Amino acid sequence: MEKRILFTTIIASIMLCACAKEIKTVADDVSVEKVSTATTEEIALEESSETSDTSEYDIVAEYNSYDEFIESIKKIMDIYKNPDYNPHDISEQYGRIPYSIDCSIDQHADEFGYIQIDIDGDGVDELLLGRTGSEEAPDETDIDNMYTLKDGKVVPVFESEYYAYYQLYEDGMIDFHFGDSTRYCCVEHFKYTAGRMELKEGIYREVQDTDGKYGFHYYYSDSALQKREMTEKEYDDLRDELEHKYNKPKYQLHLFREE
Repeated sequence: MEKRILFTTIIASIMLCACAKEIKTVADDVSVEKVSTATTEEIALEESSETSDTSEYDIVAEYNSYDEFIESIKKIMDIYKNPDYNPHDISEQYGRIPYSIDCSIDQHADEFGYIQIDIDGDGVDELLLGRTGSEEAPDETDIDNMYTLKDGKVVPVFESEYYAYYQLYEDGMIDFHFGDSTRYCCVEHFKYTAGRMELKEGIYREVQDTDGKYGFHYYYSDSALQKREMTEKEYDDLRDELEHKYNKPKYQLHLFREE
C-alpha cells in the first residue's frame, strides 16, 4: 500500500506540531483554540512545514454539495475493489483522501456510512462520516470525520488522521486525541457551536528537560486556556474520566455499500 505508507509518513511529521495555540481548518470560520505546549523541536518542525510546499497533500477536489462528495466516495470505493488499482490515479482525480476515509474504505467498507444532521442548530446540516456499531454494541456509531458548507463548498470541520483522531459525541461534543507513546500526547474536549470548535478542557503530557534530565510533565487546561500542572496519578485519573464523560451518538448511518 504505497499510498498509505507515504501518507502516514507525512502525517507523522506534520501532526507533531498539532497543539500550537491556534489551528484553523480549511473553513475560515471553523477554528480550534489550542494550548501552546509545543517543544522547541516541535516549533522548529512547524516552521519548516509552513515554508515547505505541502499543497499536494491538501484536498485538491472541490465539492459544491454533500451529494457530490458522497458520490465521489462511492466511486473511489468501486475503484478499490480492483486489486490492481493505482493509488496515484485516484489522487490525481480526487485529490488527497483523508486517512480515516482511506482506512474505512480499505478495512471497514461494509460498516462505512454517512448521515446529514444539523449538529449546532444553525440551520445548516453537517455531513458526518464514520462506521456503524459492532455486533456487541450496534447502537454505538463512530463519527471521525465531519464537514460543513461554507460559501457553497464542502469544507472539513475535522478529519481524523493516524496520530490525531476525533470522535463526535452527543450534544455536539468532540473528543480529540493526539500524540505518540514516547514524547507528547493530549486529550481535549470541544463543543461545536455556530460552526466553531470551542475548547472546554484538555489534559497534556510532554517530555521536558530539567537540569539535563528528561521526564514527563502533566498539565490540565480549562476553557480559558488556564493551565495547571498535575501529578501523574491526577493525569491518569482525569484521562480515564474524560474518556467516559460523554456518550456516543446513536445515529443510523446510510451505508455506502448498501446503495
